[in-house]
Amino acid sequence: MRLTPGSRLGPYEVLSTLGTGGMAEVYRARDTRLGRDIALKVVNEALAGDPELVRRFEQEARLAGSLNHPNLVAVYDVGLHEGAPYFITELLKGESLRHRLSRGRVPLDSALDWGAQLAQGLAAAHARGIVHRDVKPENVFLTSDGHVKLLDFGIAKLAEGSRAEGPHGILDETVTPTGGQTQTGAILGTPAYMAPEQVRGEHVDARTDIFSLGAVLYEMLSGQRPFPGGSLVESGHAILHENPAPLPDEVPSAVAQVVRRCLEKEPARRLQSASDLAFALELLRSPTGSTGPLLRASRIRPRQAVWFIGAAAAAVLAALLVGLAVGGRRTPPPPPTVERVTLRPIAFPRSARFTPDGRVVFTARQGKTEELFERNLASASIQPLGLQNMVLAAMSSTGELAVFLTSIPFVPGPISATLARVPGGGGTPQAVAEDVLSADWSPAGELAIVRREGVRILLEFPVGKTVFQTTRPAWIGNVRISPRGDLLAFIHYSREYQGEVVVVDLEGRKRQVSRLWSVAIGLAWSPRNEVWFAAGDSRLSIQIQAMPLTGPERTVYTALGPIVVQDIAADGSVLVGQGLVDWDIIFVGQGAANPRSLAWYDLPYGSPRLSADGRLVLFSAYGPRTELVALLRKTTGAPPQNLG
Repeated sequence: MRLTPGSRLGPYEVLSTLGTGGMAEVYRARDTRLGRDIALKVVNEALAGDPELVRRFEQEARLAGSLNHPNLVAVYDVGLHEGAPYFITELLKGESLRHRLSRGRVPLDSALDWGAQLAQGLAAAHARGIVHRDVKPENVFLTSDGHVKLLDFGIAKLAEGSRAEGPHGILDETVTPTGGQTQTGAILGTPAYMAPEQVRGEHVDARTDIFSLGAVLYEMLSGQRPFPGGSLVESGHAILHENPAPLPDEVPSAVAQVVRRCLEKEPARRLQSASDLAFALELLRSPTGSTGPLLRASRIRPRQAVWFIGAAAAAVLAALLVGLAVGGRRTPPPPPTVERVTLRPIAFPRSARFTPDGRVVFTARQGKTEELFERNLASASIQPLGLQNMVLAAMSSTGELAVFLTSIPFVPGPISATLARVPGGGGTPQAVAEDVLSADWSPAGELAIVRREGVRILLEFPVGKTVFQTTRPAWIGNVRISPRGDLLAFIHYSREYQGEVVVVDLEGRKRQVSRLWSVAIGLAWSPRNEVWFAAGDSRLSIQIQAMPLTGPERTVYTALGPIVVQDIAADGSVLVGQGLVDWDIIFVGQGAANPRSLAWYDLPYGSPRLSADGRLVLFSAYGPRTELVALLRKTTGAPPQNLG
């Protein structure tokens, strides 16, 4: 349906034509009620003639209109004009990504930035159950103020209802991108950017959009489409059976790896969520996004090491080239580099272990449910293991798991639960003992456990034989068995997380004891038969200590935030956690042009209080020597007065 300048659709007056596509015409129009210019898109006759498609369009357009995200075009209204559906969106200033690509490749930083914005927009849509189905450069708009907008939600889903159920081949009749319908079409999308499941006419989901976005990322970085072809048949064959040519050499390998994961043929092998993809792309833009060679924490040749998330409200798994010094080394180790393993922060992470073949299994909370996940370090994909309402306790040398059959509250002090065994290939958990606080597997496949019995806390190895005990409020945590199976290390807590590391033999005789730390949390045995643990003299564990069986303990790494040692592999790779803690006090006053940060020192404490006239703010913070101080500061941002 063609409209001319001056035409009216209700309160909308057409001003000029902006563009014409296979499915719709787009006009610049004015909302006469609000006096603002908007974009008016009217679906063409080829699609408007089917009442069922019209009904589905209206339903989907209203759903798209419910989305509110800076990287999705805003839909203001939807309606019918002479039987043809139309909808009203914000009027954007800038150019399409297709127009930008006509001038050549996109610089790396811009490609990562634009890709991350698109992934964030898709994540918002997927959270509402909307799959775009037609992510391509023509549907990506680059605004003049630096934002990236994804267009055409709703229209992309328009013809879904007209396809016959069941599988389809690439030679079947289709609804083409130009709108020409041959029969009861099946395949909808743009050939060069369709996922394999779209080409086959199968069920699509959020991972379909991830494939298409991967194709867009590939084109931005290379200047070429990943699956070229002059027809649907040619492009479809390439999508189903061929791999894209390697990206240019100047594209970092870590970036190329993420793009390859997006373009996996099987949906299960792709990144599983758009939010994970957004986080990965943002990370690759950051100074810590390096994925270069990583040193082990032992004498062995370079390899990846891994950090797991620690005791913080949010955290990330990261691979760390520790380069940590060991006894007798004369040259200083190289500085560490970091590669995140989880691609987004995790709320209240629990535990993580290396598997025998070098993968990482960890527990994380999804909503109100704690669940086990697995990451293959050779890929960017994180997979759930199907073990919900469980917390990982230990990993055996054969891949058998020990798990707690409950979601353990995230509070200081000893928390006990039922311990169970789960075969490495999955299966029904089999309970081992009740009221267990900690557990570990020996090299021979026996369990050591810490369990509660009345007021006593018992360390048993094997189960049933008491090796060490203490009386509450003291408790025992983080038990680990030495690589040779002849010693047990654990943290003996006097209260909350204040404690010392203790090593005993199988008869309970003490072999080594660390100094008393204000915080000690998480430990593991290194291949050199040392116990490594995270500790600190204030409220947070910020350094890694190594305690040999003979000689004094030493500091092997100091971090800028809270960390937790989780595991050390047989090759010396270290699995620890890096917590993310960030607090601020923000003042937003009447007439203030921008919000203003008023925090002083790194860690404000408690709730700030504003004076009645809005000129002063009173708050507490931990000072440079971790003492708690009271501060009074003007909201203009002048330095604060220390009240003591």
